[in-house]
Amino acid sequence: MFVLVAMALLSTGLSAVLNPSLTAWRLLTKNEVRVMFPLRDYTLEVKAFLPDEYDTNPPYGELFRTDKPTSMMITLHAGGWKKKVGRLVWNTIKYDRGFDIAIEECDANYKAYRSFPAGGKKEQIWAWNFFEDYLELTCDGELQYDQNFDEGDVNARKPGLPKSCRALGDADVDRITVKHMAGRYIRGRPKTVKETTLPQIETTAPPTTEPNTVSVDPGVDDIIQTEEPATEKPEDIEEPEVYPTCDCWTPECGYCSDPECTVKHDLINSKLGITVHSHINRKDLNSIMLLDEEGNAIGTFQWNRKSIHLTGCVSCQTPPAVRKFDPKEMSDWSFSFHGGVVTLTVGGEVLYENKLRGKCVEKYSQATRFAFYGMTCENSFELLAGMEAGERVTADCAGACPQE
Repeated sequence: MFVLVAMALLSTGLSAVLNPSLTAWRLLTKNEVRVMFPLRDYTLEVKAFLPDEYDTNPPYGELFRTDKPTSMMITLHAGGWKKKVGRLVWNTIKYDRGFDIAIEECDANYKAYRSFPAGGKKEQIWAWNFFEDYLELTCDGELQYDQNFDEGDVNARKPGLPKSCRALGDADVDRITVKHMAGRYIRGRPKTVKETTLPQIETTAPPTTEPNTVSVDPGVDDIIQTEEPATEKPEDIEEPEVYPTCDCWTPECGYCSDPECTVKHDLINSKLGITVHSHINRKDLNSIMLLDEEGNAIGTFQWNRKSIHLTGCVSCQTPPAVRKFDPKEMSDWSFSFHGGVVTLTVGGEVLYENKLRGKCVEKYSQATRFAFYGMTCENSFELLAGMEAGERVTADCAGACPQE
């Protein structure tokens, strides 16, 4: 028998007034709890804990069971407890077979995380962030999963897809039922106005070189145009060396904490961007981890054909012009942060610019090293003049990348 506990966190005017009491961590003491929660106004945060013992490869087949101590579930409702519009299921661990997360209304099958949550730390902070056209799930600030509401799976076993996914995006979720989460904590983080007014994806616009971005953080300023692309190389720059994009998320690299697995580069003062040769598709993220001098992670710049992210400061849709690049072919693109302006250049064209300010500039001005995260040996980058590669950043990534 389930025990339902009503948590009176909000008054009737859910979206009109942001309730400060919702922002405090609340311990869940039962395995099923009802919470009034306006998902369009708040990011849903969950503090979970990695079990001391767990199995990343539980038996399947006849038993069809998973490790329940690692599982979490949230049911979304709109306008009443009987009006279910969505269900989120995810885990505190990364399974060997990739069954880590599912959204019933969007996915025909579970999806895999991009890495082991929180790098295996005991405490994890998960954040469900719903926007008008897509959602994101992060763990300790790292993007682990995203879903566009217009791109739900098509599967004969779930004939409601992908319409049910779009319906989830349109639903005005005002309450949630939390299951299998006793001993964990939840809270709401108020969204900014800009977070709740993201534009719809442009599906018919022709390729353009005009910047098309949306700021989602108080530390992000309006888009600016520069007369000269920040990634333009002076004429006297020597031909760069080319290395594979060595993945720093390995035990040998201390999971990106070893400076010898990074490249030293003064991002904010140098006009030379980080130039990469890789695929640009809708599934795989190109990821550059930005670190300080000691190798402490500051944030990650990630992007693909769907979206652009800079941890804590930028989350927006990729400009339509990117769609002209063939996802099956390798493309040259550059990321730079000269003068505090985030610039993305693809095929020699500046397709995205965003001037950061306030805490975002202060935060990323400390980035004096970079490394690649979750990318393969098939991709490569240019070691330009002024960049200093660590000892493990070599032609074979210290033996991690086989040479032909």
